[in-house]
Amino acid sequence: MCLFYLRHYPTLEVLGLQFEISKTEANDTVHYWLKILRVLLPASLLEQVAANSSDYEWLQQELRQYQWIVDSFEQARERPGDNPEQRTYFSGKKQQHTFKSQLISLPEGKDIVDVETGTKEPTSNITLFRQQQSKFAPDQGFDGDKASGGPSK
Repeated sequence: MCLFYLRHYPTLEVLGLQFEISKTEANDTVHYWLKILRVLLPASLLEQVAANSSDYEWLQQELRQYQWIVDSFEQARERPGDNPEQRTYFSGKKQQHTFKSQLISLPEGKDIVDVETGTKEPTSNITLFRQQQSKFAPDQGFDGDKASGGPSK
């Protein structure tokens, strides 16, 4: 149920109906499992070492030898009821309401270096990339499609 929620982002009422439980029980169950999944499955390499600054610096130094791959994608979500909120989620490209996410991975997708999920403002891929790029060393190499900034060093 938690994975279904993370993939489709239905309302908790719809989730409860889908799994034949109450909205409250769906909410409690999803949030219970989200805490467990967050501990068991960290989102990225950088998140795993973020608490220890020396490990963080060491990891960034080690990863500089790779040309990282950047890709952005959008995930559909339900249409918000509030009109101003609708504007923050509307994607002109997809002509629907979406969350925007970005993955930065090692070559051949061997490991996720960094992930940005659930960005709600209509943001271009290159703008999202530039915001994330400031977290990394200036000489770090990236590779992606034109929308993500293309190859850079």
